[in-house]
Order: sequence, then C-alpha cells, then structure tokens
Amino acid sequence: MQVPNEDEAPIESEVETPHIETTEEAIQFITSIEPSELQKCLFSDSLVTVSEGGRDLGEFSLTVDFASRGPQPCLLLRAVSRGTIDGTPCGTRVTAYISAAMETLEEDLREYVQLPDHKMERRCHMVQRDDRMMVDRITTAGEEVTRQSDSYCLSAVRGLLSEGSSMLLMRVMALRVAYYT
Repeated sequence: MQVPNEDEAPIESEVETPHIETTEEAIQFITSIEPSELQKCLFSDSLVTVSEGGRDLGEFSLTVDFASRGPQPCLLLRAVSRGTIDGTPCGTRVTAYISAAMETLEEDLREYVQLPDHKMERRCHMVQRDDRMMVDRITTAGEEVTRQSDSYCLSAVRGLLSEGSSMLLMRVMALRVAYYT
C-alpha cells in the first residue's frame, strides 16, 4: 500500500449509522451534573507506577481547568499517560474541551507504542461544527498510514462520552461517592 502524502485529502464519508441508543437513565444522570460539581473537578492529579523492585514503570497525569473555545465557556481536560511494557515505550495523550453539559466540543487523542523499527500510532480529532460531529482518524503502523474522516449528526451521537468526557465523568462520580458515604 502506498503511503499518502501529507497534502492528500483524507477519505471523507457521511456516516449513516443507526441512532445511538443512550438510555434515558444515562441521559438523566449526565444532565443531573451541577456546575458546582464540575467546579470541584478543577484540579491536577498525577500517579506514578512503580514495580515491586522500585523501578518506574510509568506515569499518569490529569488536569481540568476552566477555558473557553471560541465564545463558549467550557472545561479543558488534559491527560497524559506514559510508560513502558516489557521495555517498549507507550502512551496516550488526551486534550478535550468539554461543555458544562458534558458534551465534547473538541478532542485530540493520541495513542502510541514505539516498537523497535516499527512505529504504531493512532490519532483522533473530534470537533463540533454547526450541528455535526466531525471525526478525523490517522493510524500509523510502520510505514503504512491510514486516514479517515467521518461526519455525524449531533442528534445521532447524543449521550456520546468521548475519552476526555469519560475521565471528567469519573471525577464527578468519585466526588458523589465521597459525598454520599
């Protein structure tokens, strides 16, 4: 397979998928999240993983701040995970702009595994434009690069929790558990 040039347009498609069936209970839970709960999620946290022998295996950090995307106030979530598995470097980076209604306004996701002489990487960029969710994906496996762009009607992805909004939701749930116990 020939590697596309950086200037080549990605494959674009209008994805006709069945409407995602998010339960009403899930929608009610997400809409029950109060701005005061989101305010309590605004902090940085980090975790270092160490082997039993004391060797660093990896680290994870997560930061949530107030931000704006254009004129819209939102939350900015940044998460980074780096580590090694059997001596092979790997990691994930997520940057997401999330509305107070837990909707992903924009998100960049990068996952990689750096094998000797073989790069493996997956990138995904999601962004709301008008009434659409635009999704661009680039997958690299060695010398092979695959690009795909899709467009979804926002009503078809109602209730979608992206990687970033899922991390924010976990913070909200942890705070609720701490509050009710």
